[in-house]
Amino acid sequence: MATMHIELELTDKQVAALRGSLQVLQRQRMQEEFWRDQYRYIPHAMRAGSIVAHCPDMAAGIKLLAALQLAERDSTAGGES
Repeated sequence: MATMHIELELTDKQVAALRGSLQVLQRQRMQEEFWRDQYRYIPHAMRAGSIVAHCPDMAAGIKLLAALQLAERDSTAGGES
């Protein structure tokens, strides 16, 4: 499987707005998938992980959210020095 590396410059406001939008989209998508018949027999505690494993767009969204949160933390930590 090939991977891609994306480098992007955003302002603090853009990062916060993108993070917020992605969080809303991820929550909505999880709700849509959570109650589908294909996941019916997976225990609730394990269902989210199974959904993410089967939905590449959700897995990518989680990675992007983590990268944005890390960038925000690094930006904040760098500004305090």
